[in-house]
Amino acid sequence: MRSKVFNTTFENMLRVLLLADTLNGPANVDRLAALDFICIYGKKCKVLDKNLHGDNEFGFAEFANKREKITEAVKLSVRNNFMNVEHTEHGFLYSINERGKQVVQGVQSPYAKSYVLGAKIVCRRFSGYADEDILQFISDRATESKEA
Repeated sequence: MRSKVFNTTFENMLRVLLLADTLNGPANVDRLAALDFICIYGKKCKVLDKNLHGDNEFGFAEFANKREKITEAVKLSVRNNFMNVEHTEHGFLYSINERGKQVVQGVQSPYAKSYVLGAKIVCRRFSGYADEDILQFISDRATESKEA
């Protein structure tokens, strides 16, 4: 029996849906993973006032497997018809659909509200950034913190 509570595919899927709803546009997995990381570790990334998952000295180490976790979460979202997938010349892009928006409306926990508040700030801050630039931003913060 699995008793893992944190960082499950389901938990990541709910965060991806909250983030996709805040983005109001399609994004690839790299962008979703990077923005989700910044939403969780906003203080560590010097974008928000606090780290949603608390302060610890290993936050940047989590980014190494973040893309894989978010990829699985996006797949689960697509399989459950919460997100649409579009194949473009730039690769696969994902966006929340009406069914996914219904899920988001049903998630009203204090955690979800804090996540969305941070996501609005993060999405606005990085709206003009290319995906590679967001990844570089995270890498630069990790280097500054000497966690890398």
